[in-house]
Amino acid sequence: MMMFQSKGISIDRSQSKILGIILLCIFFISNVHAQLPIKIVNGKVTRDDGTFGKFQIQKYTPLIDSLNKNLKLNPKDTTSLFIRSTLYLFSNDVQSKPNQREKGALENLILAKDMVENAVSYGMQDLRLKILRAQIYRELVYRFTGDESWMFDSKQTAVRRKQFNNYKELVNKYYQELALSDSSRAYDYNKLKVTDVYPL
Repeated sequence: MMMFQSKGISIDRSQSKILGIILLCIFFISNVHAQLPIKIVNGKVTRDDGTFGKFQIQKYTPLIDSLNKNLKLNPKDTTSLFIRSTLYLFSNDVQSKPNQREKGALENLILAKDMVENAVSYGMQDLRLKILRAQIYRELVYRFTGDESWMFDSKQTAVRRKQFNNYKELVNKYYQELALSDSSRAYDYNKLKVTDVYPL
């Protein structure tokens, strides 16, 4: 096995490779955070990049590409899961896609939901992640509020009603948990709870 000698310290090639990967991950994580500035406002994760209105996703294409590549190599990287799900949310929320049935919005929010739940299951403890999770479920609920009877048959309606109620239950559960654990923002979290009922 090849060894590297430096001031009395022996480092084999495998250790050197691991160290390189760790340093690369640290660089990637710090770079990601720098490229997607976010803040918490009124109980929500919002972008802090100086832009307003509809999310300009093209501005973040290089970051999205980097995240997608990293997640293929490191599917349990919680930072990448968090940032990628945040980008999915910003580009598919009510502000960016106000039409409830706009093509791709529901599907992308489901991807965001799965990513954020994975980050939670892998042990990420960041408060912003918990806020993001509740926020994504709230946006999922919104996607069902425009349902009308002519759009679906009885079986489809039953499935969508069940999905709506499930998402609503989780939204309110997560906001209640946040209100208890982050009491300084309890008022904001309670305001964000969903009171809508499925329209069909």
